[in-house]
Amino acid sequence: MNARFEITRAWRLGASPLRKLPDFIIAGAPKCGTSSLYDLIALHPQVRRGWRKEPTNFIHYPTSSLWSRMNQPFAFGSFLCGEGSVEYFSHPEAPFSAAAVVPRAKILFLLRDPVVRAWSEYRMFVKSGHEKDDFGAVVRRAMRWLSDPDARPLCEAASRTSFNPVRYVRCGMYSELIARWLEAFPRDQVSISFAEELFARPQEVVRSVYSFLGLPAHAPSSFPHARDSGNRSLPPADVVDEMRAFYAPHDEKLREFLGRSLSWDDVKT
Repeated sequence: MNARFEITRAWRLGASPLRKLPDFIIAGAPKCGTSSLYDLIALHPQVRRGWRKEPTNFIHYPTSSLWSRMNQPFAFGSFLCGEGSVEYFSHPEAPFSAAAVVPRAKILFLLRDPVVRAWSEYRMFVKSGHEKDDFGAVVRRAMRWLSDPDARPLCEAASRTSFNPVRYVRCGMYSELIARWLEAFPRDQVSISFAEELFARPQEVVRSVYSFLGLPAHAPSSFPHARDSGNRSLPPADVVDEMRAFYAPHDEKLREFLGRSLSWDDVKT
């Protein structure tokens, strides 16, 4: 951290009692377009951006309302504010930490084809230098561990860190991870959208999100697409087939919960 950042953070933290708590949290999933969704929500005239999009305060300062306020605007006037920290999605304690501080917050999830999501995240970590192993080796090991009841406690413990050996696969087990959030928040405070639909029909998805947040209708003049790497490479076909089989029961549970098909049902990667 540089000195300017630390000074700004200290000043914001000192002024926290005068700031709002977040009205909404975009809690995941990683590599599903949450930055774009946050930008689109912030285009509404009755929404103000936070200082940082991903403060992860409910992980690092889980019971502190001061740290949660620190990232938000001063509470003068009528508006909504929020954050989008995808590290919350698979963290075991994050839902309950958030509910303890902001029990009335709206929780938004943006999901994507779990195989494509895993490949995108893998490429991100390869580019950053954090990942050196072969994609197939990494995900096959993760699927083996996640399928072994004796190894699940270790997988759960690993999920407390941002870069862990099961992340690529675990973050696509949507029904299981969202179920934990629903232990902490009532269903009517939770919204689930699909990345494929956001980018194919942004007006429709944004209109639904605004309504969920209780915002009046608004038509953004643009639909930003944040962090598009432009990379259209595909994962190895044999690994894709194994991942599709692994995710099949998880996807079926998600279909049953949502009462609709999934945006990747007809996709053949």
